[in-house]
Amino acid sequence: MFLENLNKKWQTINNCDTVSGFKIMRISSSCVPELYIALDENGFRCLVLFVSGEVKIKLKGSQKKNVSIQYNKDAEAVVIRLCDSNFMELFNDLVISLYNKVKAIVDPQILSHELIGAFYKWVELFEPTYTKKLSQDQVKGLLGELFVLRNFLTDTSVENIDEIMSAWQGPYENSNDFILDSKNIEVKTKMESQSIIRISSEHQLKKEFDKGLELAVVSVKLDLVKGESIYDLIVKIVQILREKLGDLSILYHALNQLGLTVESTIEYNNYRFLVSKISHYDCSKDNFPGLSISNIPKEISKLRYNLRINSLQEFLIQENQY
Repeated sequence: MFLENLNKKWQTINNCDTVSGFKIMRISSSCVPELYIALDENGFRCLVLFVSGEVKIKLKGSQKKNVSIQYNKDAEAVVIRLCDSNFMELFNDLVISLYNKVKAIVDPQILSHELIGAFYKWVELFEPTYTKKLSQDQVKGLLGELFVLRNFLTDTSVENIDEIMSAWQGPYENSNDFILDSKNIEVKTKMESQSIIRISSEHQLKKEFDKGLELAVVSVKLDLVKGESIYDLIVKIVQILREKLGDLSILYHALNQLGLTVESTIEYNNYRFLVSKISHYDCSKDNFPGLSISNIPKEISKLRYNLRINSLQEFLIQENQY
């Protein structure tokens, strides 16, 4: 189920028959459950799952400002309703995500449980929070992380797409920006002309036992014509996730941590950068010149220092030019 097909269905749904008070259309002929997109009597977009009356639905109902979920006993259906048309694109992603989650489930009890549980992963995304405006340096840092994330997602398989997406931990202020099974990666973004990067915590270059640690230095230059914005990169990441059937809610939750939505990042389109190079350094070597809680006195905290990049050549793992 891809976005283009879904939008075509929404455009023609008014021509469909009315069932239990809904204009409904089967979401896909290959979908095992009785799952439909629908318009209710007020014209609100809905996702409707019809279930047998014998199935026990554990749902109290949730009425948020912009989206709701309820069990319609008369229709014997779980109804997810969009209450604000400003969230149509997000609702489409919710529909696609839930469809991919339940399309092959046969057992009706498991089906309803999975659909309801997946909905609650999305619900807070329809109540976005906003933080203070990002500075140019913050936008630049986020762009570097998104560029690395896009590369990872491009190279990964469909089976591993959600695992890689979940590895992006930068928005959650964890010790490192990417936490993978075999290694952690700290991403630093600098202007192409700069020779130093800023290490802002004694935790950023801390090695975990029996796990690799890399420093990925993203070199960029400002280019308002050919450069990419954070919005451009996020749109490309969304496209990759859709093509590989990834869970978009993972991305949206990460952006929500930063007080951002896909649409709100458009306001930063005046910050456009070209990535010229990404250099990966092995920080797990004993002689790597990094300070962390493992090699400084315990009395020292909130450590910040500059690291000169041109002195790290012996630790270079790989370098990619763009």
